[in-house]
Amino acid sequence: MKILLAPLLLAVSLPAFAAGDVAPEIHALCIKAADYRGCVEAQKGTPEYLGNKCQAGYAYVGAGNCQKVTCSFTGIGGGDRHDPIVAGKSNWKCGTKINWWSYSGIDRGHLKLGAVSPITQSKDCPSVEPKIGWNSSCEHAKPGWKAEAEAEAKRPKCDAKLVPFECDWDAYLEANPPTKAWAIANPSMAEQERVKMTADPQK
Repeated sequence: MKILLAPLLLAVSLPAFAAGDVAPEIHALCIKAADYRGCVEAQKGTPEYLGNKCQAGYAYVGAGNCQKVTCSFTGIGGGDRHDPIVAGKSNWKCGTKINWWSYSGIDRGHLKLGAVSPITQSKDCPSVEPKIGWNSSCEHAKPGWKAEAEAEAKRPKCDAKLVPFECDWDAYLEANPPTKAWAIANPSMAEQERVKMTADPQK
């Protein structure tokens, strides 16, 4: 029974996603890492964060690239359509214009994508990629996101027991002799406890 309970206890002590979608070989590699989540994400090839805002008039199209949003004009009865990447998103709009040379006398604008430009970083928007077809992550930011981000940056990234010791496991042991004696006598279990306590409990 004890043998069966050990893996269960270990699974409970790790971040929630570890139990289901972490490959065994990655789990074995990262189990002793101080930052289990970071190790797993690095091994799984988590996409690199590249920026959160395109320059004015550009829409995000993915992979760190933005494209200029332009208007193509055709007659009212023309069969042209908006590019689906930007249609109905952000504040992209095309109006109509007078064209005395066309059959209807009016040209209707359709959204199209043009020149490519790399995405940039703005401190005024959340540090996440914009949604495809939008200009920046600001357009999807929830109210009060900046205050939450500042509070998160100041919060210690460790178990509450380690916060008074500046998240230092060794300092915690020195201040708690019985725990230190247990750690010396049970190095394998102590390492698991260190990983659990120094991992961000809110991740």
